Amino acid sequence: MSSPRPAISLHLPRTLFVAGCVVEGEVELDVRQLHEDDIHEVHVKLRGHAKTELTCDKITDRETIRLVRDDASLWARGTAYPPPGSDTLRVPFRFQLPPHLPPSFQYRGATASASVMYSITAVGVRPGTLSFNRRIRQPLAIVQKDDGPGIIARKQLATLAATGEEPSWRTELKEEKIRRGLWGDYATVEVRCSIPTVSPLPSFVPIPFVIKIKTTTTPLTRAKAGAYSPDKPIFPPAPSSCGAVDFRLRRKLFLRAGSLKEKASGDVRAFTNGLGVSVEADVAEKEWLSLEGESKKEKTPEAKGVWIQRATFRGTFVLDCPPTFATDNIKCEYHLSLKVPFPGLGNDVKLTMPSMVTSGINEPIVRDEPSPSVPATASGLLDLPP
Repeated sequence: MSSPRPAISLHLPRTLFVAGCVVEGEVELDVRQLHEDDIHEVHVKLRGHAKTELTCDKITDRETIRLVRDDASLWARGTAYPPPGSDTLRVPFRFQLPPHLPPSFQYRGATASASVMYSITAVGVRPGTLSFNRRIRQPLAIVQKDDGPGIIARKQLATLAATGEEPSWRTELKEEKIRRGLWGDYATVEVRCSIPTVSPLPSFVPIPFVIKIKTTTTPLTRAKAGAYSPDKPIFPPAPSSCGAVDFRLRRKLFLRAGSLKEKASGDVRAFTNGLGVSVEADVAEKEWLSLEGESKKEKTPEAKGVWIQRATFRGTFVLDCPPTFATDNIKCEYHLSLKVPFPGLGNDVKLTMPSMVTSGINEPIVRDEPSPSVPATASGLLDLPP
């Protein structure tokens, strides 16, 4: 025997909303079931909160900040009836979101948790002390509305992706002296990471990057240099594949709950290794550079020089995380992190690029479906709760 239809059904479009927009939906009521379940009234509630919970030395504090609260009454007994021959009554509703809401967000760690959650709940009110109300809740995914530089940046990046033009680059450089062991001369490694000179970094659009690595050996005599196999790398070797380079987006959180405060950090996305990664690698043959100039000694076995090895990796990444934001109890920041490993203790070269992430959109979009305002390659779900 089939179960009876629910007295109350809540229908919302599967949409990524932006702060300041209108949220429209519909509540479907089975009036016969409403009477059988002794429901006298139906209303909908829009709620949004930023919540934190921190634990330190067996002390736990919680903090909740109200972000939005709105209610709308939809039906009461004796006020509206379904059309003849039907038990179903459809009642639309409409809420206006405040313009400066933070994005939906969720974090859980060992001693801390934080969330920014929004929802719409349909409530069937049942009178009586021992009668519990009926509730149907649906969460909302919300990001900040971007009317400024993020929209311009997204359009610029979309044009670059469509035309293949070379962008103007923002480059971070890190140079280190390293050696294989505790003694000996130092070799030199140089790491460059480049992304387009757009700020902030928008979501929903491919962002190109270039990683260039150059290594220079310790000075060698020509005789010793010739003893190396031509098809094998020399310390310090340049990475031969993108999987050996760790380029990712990382997040830093500043949390507060009552009297407690905590910082937390973690990985968000990896861009050079893992499933779905596509990176073009260009590993050049090593190059001999003489240190003797044009002197006659340059051709002798005792002449000194260095081997130079180069590798270049090109790819794109798409941001699908909650944008940078701050409330009174949660602050979320991002940076790009690059680590290039080299043999030897403590020889890994690391650099960071602080990055502000924005939504890149100024109107709601249907989740999981391409939108005219969002490239089809980046129109999947944001990494947002729920």
